[in-house]
Amino acid sequence: MKKPFVIGLAGALFGLVTAFFVILNATSSDMILSGVQAALFSSLGLGGAAISKKETRFAGWMLLSSAVWITLSVPVAGTLHLLYLYAPAILLLGIAAVLCFNEPPKVPFTENEEEMS
Repeated sequence: MKKPFVIGLAGALFGLVTAFFVILNATSSDMILSGVQAALFSSLGLGGAAISKKETRFAGWMLLSSAVWITLSVPVAGTLHLLYLYAPAILLLGIAAVLCFNEPPKVPFTENEEEMS
């Protein structure tokens, strides 16, 4: 298993658990909306972690956008104390995105390289 997959999976699952915690303990409809948005963007991060082995760059963009949109969905609730709950998920998704961008791009074989081997 690759590091971006494991870290992205941990961040996405932590984001989903936190989002469901926020939804179940919500005191207003804005908090429910914030939790639903965070759950959707955490599932985007889960998808990014799943494809991080084959499509490294695209997975990095998915993980990074997931972290950014979770951060932006918190002020919808009107309080910033939820940011402390989502902080580990945001950090893990961001770290996984950076790891995806640091991977060297895969170069497909050309016909000359196949003949040489």
